[in-house]
Amino acid sequence: MKCRDIIEILEQEVPLYAAEGWDNPGFLIGDRTQEVKKILVVLDITNEVVEKAIEVGADFILAHHPIIFSSMKRCTDENFIQKKMLQLIHHQISCYGMHTNYDVCRMGEQIAKRLSFCPQEALELTKNPKLREEGKGIGMIGNLTKPVTLEAYGQKIKKAFSLDSITIFGDLEHKVQKLAFVPGSGRSMIYEAVKKQADVLITGDIGHHEGLDAIDMGLSIIDAGHYGLEQIFIDDMSQLLSDKLPECEIISYKAGVPYKVI
Repeated sequence: MKCRDIIEILEQEVPLYAAEGWDNPGFLIGDRTQEVKKILVVLDITNEVVEKAIEVGADFILAHHPIIFSSMKRCTDENFIQKKMLQLIHHQISCYGMHTNYDVCRMGEQIAKRLSFCPQEALELTKNPKLREEGKGIGMIGNLTKPVTLEAYGQKIKKAFSLDSITIFGDLEHKVQKLAFVPGSGRSMIYEAVKKQADVLITGDIGHHEGLDAIDMGLSIIDAGHYGLEQIFIDDMSQLLSDKLPECEIISYKAGVPYKVI
């Protein structure tokens, strides 16, 4: 299958117009006329992932986080990102990023499905007028059928996403019922979660001061890490591509978090 045909399928399922204005998703490296037989689905295009793609003979990498985010004026081996790009180009590996457009179109639905949870609304509506009318946005908020302790829900998150550890800000015995989710980094959404009277925000990348401030505002936090919830992208898109592209080999690769807790 041609690279351009895969791009067309991806953009039918998750349109680029759904992305936030600051984002840079889409086809970022490669030749649209290239023949693709193996697709590697990952969260981030790290050096480890590039080595894996070369090892398995992948022609195309689908990643949640775009490999190119900021503007560039040159592409040389003197910069670590550009060096990585040169390696991908040398091995004829195309790259596509599906970031906030995926978050708006599919992420919430997939998280809810994994947790058997019924979201009521987006935590923050997207700025796209058409999608805004449909109630689409970043994150989600909704109620459990009955309250549970903060610790019990933390354990549910750990089990559902196969996490070694999570960080909880708040009283472990406190009962929570109204939940807000922001996969990835949700520190900027704390005030929105408070405004919508959530009992707990489940997200990642919460720092010391954000955690303390949230507690003072009456909001508990379950920090599952940036990778923790977003890894669902790999499972979801691997399955979607397997269904849509039976002629291609789909390889999912979970590199895990980039740190160790000892």
